[in-house]
Amino acid sequence: MIVVRAPLRISLGGGGSDLPFYSSKFGGELTSVAINKYNYIIIKKRDFYKDFLIRYSKTERVNHPSEIEQPLIRESLKFLEINDPIEITAISDVPAGTGLGSSSTFLVALLKALHLHKREEISAKKLAEEASYIEMEILGEPIGKQDQYLASLGGLINLKIKKDGTVLASPLNFSFSTREELENNLLLFSTGIKRSASEVIKDQKKNSEKDKDKMKKMNLIKEIGIEIKKSIETGNPSQVGKWFNVHWETKKKFSEKMSSPEIDRGYEIGLKNGARGGKLVGAGGGGFLLFYCDENKIKLREAMQKEGLNELNFKFDMDGCKVVYDGR
Repeated sequence: MIVVRAPLRISLGGGGSDLPFYSSKFGGELTSVAINKYNYIIIKKRDFYKDFLIRYSKTERVNHPSEIEQPLIRESLKFLEINDPIEITAISDVPAGTGLGSSSTFLVALLKALHLHKREEISAKKLAEEASYIEMEILGEPIGKQDQYLASLGGLINLKIKKDGTVLASPLNFSFSTREELENNLLLFSTGIKRSASEVIKDQKKNSEKDKDKMKKMNLIKEIGIEIKKSIETGNPSQVGKWFNVHWETKKKFSEKMSSPEIDRGYEIGLKNGARGGKLVGAGGGGFLLFYCDENKIKLREAMQKEGLNELNFKFDMDGCKVVYDGR
């Protein structure tokens, strides 16, 4: 049996500038952090069976990978040419569709486990690129490469996406005290709203590609990611909250699907109850509200709880995709 985990992520700034409709023209840059909430993949050989057993939110029994309904599992098995029956079980700390990069994280953990099953070594960068290829090229998802790289590498990193799609990933240079401040002052609250990231991204792409003003706003989103990186590396994490506000107010203008009255209300309540700044994590439309709060955390937590927005406690993950158990 093989057990692999990969971390989910929080996009701090610049998220969306990695999307091909923008990065292929101007290049993207963003700052993001992996957290200690994971997707787990368990793989076991089925020596005495002739079928594949797949368990995620549903259970599938099939005779060949091409018959699998779950697209990431189906295409991964086909991509790696695995035809001998195996059992795959997926477990997640957080539900899908909540803005923390769960689909790509699931895929990164799956590919790592499948390579291990084949007794193959794979680097973190190649793992991220394989996951990106399956999602973007084979399945045609309108996404970028942020989630795959964060799930593979872990840590608090800056990603530069060149026009040709090449990714340069660099860990931020920050002190232990800055890390402590960020971990203590970044608070996540679930809106309880799940959504399809692809649908929100498609709408953003449609509204932005031929709109020069919206493309200029994408330039601002990218600059915010750079400024957040500077704030962290210069030991001024309190500035992150200010940039969150600018980021969110800018991003809401791209698509009507970015926000909703419920999300706007949660955001405003947060700012009125101690948060220095906040934004929605992920493509938009649902998921988690992220606040920077260095004072009155109790007041903020009580206000969010009263509103029915449950907190997700977390720390940073610095390991990336990791083999938890290898019992081959």
